[in-house]
Amino acid sequence: MELCKQASVEQDPEKLFRLVCAINELLEAKDKRLRSRAAEGQSDGKRIFQIAYDEMLLVSRAELLKKRGYEVSSAIGNDGAKGILDKGERYRIFIVGHAAPKETREEMVRWLKANFPNTKILVVNPPSSATLAEADYNVVLNGPEEWLSIVENTA
Repeated sequence: MELCKQASVEQDPEKLFRLVCAINELLEAKDKRLRSRAAEGQSDGKRIFQIAYDEMLLVSRAELLKKRGYEVSSAIGNDGAKGILDKGERYRIFIVGHAAPKETREEMVRWLKANFPNTKILVVNPPSSATLAEADYNVVLNGPEEWLSIVENTA
């Protein structure tokens, strides 16, 4: 919903195109998830949800994960994530991006822990920021290798 709201007022054609692509990816992922669940029950071994605070990072992280075979759902910001996440669904891991103030990201981690207590949370931190104590995993942003390794090894 947040991406749709942004797209409705975006004036830059390139940014609008990226937003529409991100919206389309989210809708396709949801359709795939619903079809898959109906056909074979709830398989959550490859499902990841990311909360990003920058649209370009949202798209690039999602692409990296999709290339590795994961089903990725994404949201921009805390409100966007809270509006999309269904407490009845299960995910392999949550990824919380780095491009927001520490307090914003801490609030998201607390909300995720309260609403999805059995799902691990990976927080990507900017080099200048301390780790978030309530997260299961903290990595400093320095390329995708470390956080991708954590995703791979999370059961």
